[in-house]
Amino acid sequence: MNYIKQAFRIQTRHKGFALINMLGLILGVLCSTIILLYVNFHSDTDSHHHGASEIYRLVLDIHTPEGKTEHESGSSLPMIDALATGFSQIEKTAFCMKFYSAPTVTVVARDYRKQFKEDNIVAYADNNFLELFEHRFISGDKSTALKRPLSVVITERQAIKYFGKVNVLGQSFTINNKAELIVTGVIANQQSNSDLKFDVLISLPTLKVLNPAFQDQNFTWIGSNNWLFVKLREGTDAVDVNQQLPPFVQRHLGKEFSHWQFYLQPLREMHIDVRYGGVINSVILWALTGVAAALMGIVCINYINLSIAQSHNRTREIGIRKCMGCSRSRLFVQFISEAGVTVVLSVCIGLAGVYFLLPVINGWMQVDLSLEQFMTWEKIYWLFLFTVGLIALAGYYPAMVLSGFDPVKAISGKGVMMGGMNQLFQNSLIIFQYTVALVFLISSLIIVNQMEYLIHNDVGFLKERVIVIKLPKSDLSKLQAFRNEVEKSAGVERASLHHQAPMSTTADGGFIKYDNRRRWEEFIVRDRWADDHFLATYSLKLIAGRNIVLHDSLTEVLINETLLKKLDQSDSEAVLGKTILFDNSARTGTIVGVVRDFHHRSLQNEIEPLAIYPFPGVFNQLGVKFSAGSKDHSFAGIEHVWKKSFPDEVFDFSFLDLSIANMYQVEIITDRLMRVFALVSMVVCCLGILGLSAFYTLRRTREIGIRKVLGATTINIITMLCRQYLSLLLASFGMAILVAYIVMNQWLTGFAYHVPLRWPVFVVPGVVMFVVTIILVVGQSLKTALSNPATSLKYE
Repeated sequence: MNYIKQAFRIQTRHKGFALINMLGLILGVLCSTIILLYVNFHSDTDSHHHGASEIYRLVLDIHTPEGKTEHESGSSLPMIDALATGFSQIEKTAFCMKFYSAPTVTVVARDYRKQFKEDNIVAYADNNFLELFEHRFISGDKSTALKRPLSVVITERQAIKYFGKVNVLGQSFTINNKAELIVTGVIANQQSNSDLKFDVLISLPTLKVLNPAFQDQNFTWIGSNNWLFVKLREGTDAVDVNQQLPPFVQRHLGKEFSHWQFYLQPLREMHIDVRYGGVINSVILWALTGVAAALMGIVCINYINLSIAQSHNRTREIGIRKCMGCSRSRLFVQFISEAGVTVVLSVCIGLAGVYFLLPVINGWMQVDLSLEQFMTWEKIYWLFLFTVGLIALAGYYPAMVLSGFDPVKAISGKGVMMGGMNQLFQNSLIIFQYTVALVFLISSLIIVNQMEYLIHNDVGFLKERVIVIKLPKSDLSKLQAFRNEVEKSAGVERASLHHQAPMSTTADGGFIKYDNRRRWEEFIVRDRWADDHFLATYSLKLIAGRNIVLHDSLTEVLINETLLKKLDQSDSEAVLGKTILFDNSARTGTIVGVVRDFHHRSLQNEIEPLAIYPFPGVFNQLGVKFSAGSKDHSFAGIEHVWKKSFPDEVFDFSFLDLSIANMYQVEIITDRLMRVFALVSMVVCCLGILGLSAFYTLRRTREIGIRKVLGATTINIITMLCRQYLSLLLASFGMAILVAYIVMNQWLTGFAYHVPLRWPVFVVPGVVMFVVTIILVVGQSLKTALSNPATSLKYE
């Protein structure tokens, strides 16, 4: 206790030193905690399910003859029984199928009628899905809730949303105005860090009621939203099951599908494997963890440097205490206690700051972080170790240096020897600080440039002034009538029926047979199913031929330039009139035009071969292009047309440019985080330079006085004081350029299209740090340099 009291007295006595140290530590703890919460949120996704380590999802790799691999997260419905009966290692299977388009839910009661457009929260599921994953039932029977057709299980959140209460067993609502579903269970709301967060689970037998054409016995009817999970028996190795899957494929699909390779993906990798639709790449999480460690490294270095520098003011105190019989070990404990008080206070204040900032942080980063993530014994244990480690890292070296002073030299004021290894160590720490801060600044600038490029780059079609309206399932004539009426609305220039906008996250496509070639082509062709207004609505450019015309019995096709090259055709006119057979849609069409290449997926992907042709059965969107400056007052007219055409459906739309920007959500959040870290690292680095320059200038007061008496000018004095920091900054700048180039060049390779690494992004951060360092050092040294030499010579 005496050590802690003494530590508080020392902190109070040296307020400026304590404030700088604590401010740096608080910033480091606050930012590092936010990073770790973010990393923990993503890395622990779906880990709360009982037996999560034994649960896997069946995924598919399709190997093309040209050597590429298509990654597919889904499987087919008949595989449920085939896996359950074909593998003794599998204890249980479960299946869920997300809705491919947002369904309309209609709730009717005596005194109200409500309609909702539910996106990404509705799925079909079998009863095993409820048992395999954590679903806490508030009401209903878990063992039978999803066994019968027209049964539905909803979360308490949806129960309140639909009916205003939780006790809703036996209540009903209508889905897509086709079927009335009976609520057979109410479950607790799912955790926010789950990829299985469905608020409406419809029984799997209902699938054939709502979609009679669904091929539930077709093994090749693969869909990205069809997730099949298996739980392996305890002690089973997933590698053994994966080795048995190729014969399984041949047995049920035939030898012609030998290029299809299924394998089991661990449940906890679903979220961090972007190949199969994961939200964030595990590499990014590791990189962010490294950023947090580097940030805390800067903070600890700050503490070490300032503690050693400030030790000049405590040499006599240490010498007197040693002469009075105080041992080195007791002094060591005293200095560690001082570090402990500073660190513990900083950790507490930093965590309090996180707690109060979390609502803002969650909105800014579009996640649901909570300090409750740390409220487990395991996390508390790691938090304790983190605090102890921080105390040891920040306090051990200063405590060793301070407690090791020779008492005679300490009393005479010569206890701190800043030359030799001690000075070399301090300079190395300062270089590390500068290097990390510069790497953050350079990386942040490159990421900002890349994000500007992604969002504002020309994608080859019109994305501004366009909205995309979600359509209900309906016949083509009714959809065309609606489109034509929308085009008559004020401010509307053009409208197009399609399955997806020109750029989309989906990768629909398959193999083709071109002209009279007997074999399938060795590459995959992406599909854009659309009507004859597609080109005009999105301002796509024809380079040969004409636009498609909709016929009842004939399909006309447009292809892009990349597909033209893949077909080994140099003349765009030569392909006109040739036929294409698409295995994905089982349609045959005649090529009538060639379209200039446009980006159909995010700029992380290369432009691929693509075909545009009508497939009316899958039209579920209407793209609407507005005249310049007219979109704000045009929604009322479109909504009026909607209510006339689809009175029982909810009017729902999105802006195309915002939807495209959302494709880069992870990159946008990374950009935001790096900007903050760059600023924080620079602030912490500057705090260190501020403190060190103040102490070093103070210690060299008599030297400065002597130099002025001997004729040194103020400029000479300032140059002398700045020289040390600028030489360290120059050494750091060289290392920072090398590190930042390697790291960011690797990051940019994840984008098929990216900004070049030009010299300004490396030089500008160096110039900024140079200017800031000059300002800080000059600001601290100017007063001493301008002072009367006689006053400086009296300083001790």
